[in-house]
Amino acid sequence: MNLENQSSTWESTPHVARERAVVQSALWAATGDALGWITELSHGLRGVVRRTGVSRITKPVAWKRIIGGRGGPRVNLLAGTYSDDTQIRLAVARSIRGDGSFDVEAFAKVELTVWPTYALGAGLGTKTAAVSLSRRSVNWYSNFYNRGGKKYTDSGGNGAAMRIQPHVWSSSSGGDSLIVDVLRDAIVTHGHPHGFCGAIFHALCLEDAFRKRELPRPEEWAVYIDRFLDLPRLVAEEPQLAAFWKPAWETSAGVSLSRAVTKIRDDGLRDLEFVTELKDSSPVEGYKQIVRQLGCLKPQFRGSGLKTALAAIVLAYLFRNFEVEDALQTAVNELESDTDTIATMGGALLGVISRREPDWPLQDHSYIVSEAKRLAAISRGQHQDSFTYPDLGNWDPPARQNSSIGWFNGKLAIAGLGPLTSVGTEYASRDAVWQWFELPFGQTILAKRKSNLQDRIVFSQLPDPRQRAETKRDVTTTRSGNEPRQKGLAFQDRRSEKQAGKLGRDSPSQRSNQIHRGTVDSWTDDVISSGFDDYTLGKSLNYCIDQTRSVDSAIGFAAIIAKAKLARQRKRR
Repeated sequence: MNLENQSSTWESTPHVARERAVVQSALWAATGDALGWITELSHGLRGVVRRTGVSRITKPVAWKRIIGGRGGPRVNLLAGTYSDDTQIRLAVARSIRGDGSFDVEAFAKVELTVWPTYALGAGLGTKTAAVSLSRRSVNWYSNFYNRGGKKYTDSGGNGAAMRIQPHVWSSSSGGDSLIVDVLRDAIVTHGHPHGFCGAIFHALCLEDAFRKRELPRPEEWAVYIDRFLDLPRLVAEEPQLAAFWKPAWETSAGVSLSRAVTKIRDDGLRDLEFVTELKDSSPVEGYKQIVRQLGCLKPQFRGSGLKTALAAIVLAYLFRNFEVEDALQTAVNELESDTDTIATMGGALLGVISRREPDWPLQDHSYIVSEAKRLAAISRGQHQDSFTYPDLGNWDPPARQNSSIGWFNGKLAIAGLGPLTSVGTEYASRDAVWQWFELPFGQTILAKRKSNLQDRIVFSQLPDPRQRAETKRDVTTTRSGNEPRQKGLAFQDRRSEKQAGKLGRDSPSQRSNQIHRGTVDSWTDDVISSGFDDYTLGKSLNYCIDQTRSVDSAIGFAAIIAKAKLARQRKRR
């Protein structure tokens, strides 16, 4: 169905329009994921029929799939069940604090290390990265894994690009700050420029759609690709990236960052030539032509971060005057492409300009809406509650996929996220059980646990609801009277993060009590805020050594501090 002049339907109030666009972007993204996961890696029409009983997918349907690899159970999935694309996107959303800052350490060390326990349809690159992050010596900026044929600097898949929308939804200014947050997110798992540049390209497309209330045109896509050349400058301005990540990355990749992003820029511009040469007026046929010419049906490029991001904007642009359903149906039935990820990224873009929300069934609809509204409020400068993560100084990442779940006070709980409520069928396979659970904040997961579960989860590995009382303050909210409230113990305002800058004005004895077992980011902030005070620097370095037990982390921390101090000295001259 053709839709003209969609922009005329936008509400007159910018705040209302922004919230509506964020909610619709989030819902259509999740819907595209749920629809596309049905046909992902189906091995042709026979696979689609085997899963669903039909040969073409036109709406979410109940279906069956084997999970957990060979030997895993064949599970019944309800219509609207989403996959890893939406799972990790929600993890990113939780990692965005109430003031809009991105808690990359919590995302890397808590969210990603727990996620394999409930991952559905996950890519090997992201799973390998998550396993590597479970080692205490590995930080978000030092995840240079090389195992099982997967190497960090060769990881250019779309597992980063598919999850970065929350940074745009919560952004108040865009620009360099948005690119830096997206880059920090992406390099946690993906070290090839196809991975992190694809994430940046998608973010810039989405950010421009919000700003202009229309999808960017092909000539603007080239401008976004040119922004890749800004990355060396932006990395140089970020202490942890400049002092630790970049040198290690260039050593591992065997090329300078500047030369690498120049090459990916040139490759991206060449790919854009396929789009400008497109003559077919039919959006369906046009999309089919583009994904073939981009190489998105070939195994070596099917999951490329940059090519997937290009395919998603092509899909959205071709269908900009049609119903979103038409675009998603086209994407998910183009078998042998990465159906769920193209559909989820295309859905995020089209949701910005859509007249309405999807009316198809969707897993965790209410939770997705509540998180979208929280992020939209943050983009308007309204401080919101934040998810309560365990103290990272005491955090022990799960070492195996089935070691995240244990007993706490006589009930099942999952480390890092909280108590579990059983809500669905159990599927047994060998010595493991996959079981549907609901988390305290409203998300449902199909999680793997040991069949004869004896493990216990200690209190320090769970979100602590008592922190709400300790950090509570008045915040501006936009909750309507009929909006579902968040349940349980998950959200809080971490005002203590804002108080870190006070350390420099206190006495050594007072600072001794205030320097807590936090994160590298918080220790760095403490030292810089103190004016590089000898006591604070020494105490923070000791905590870094004690808590990370990693020579690399101690060296990285010291390098960050040295770079920050030298930079300030140069400014004074």
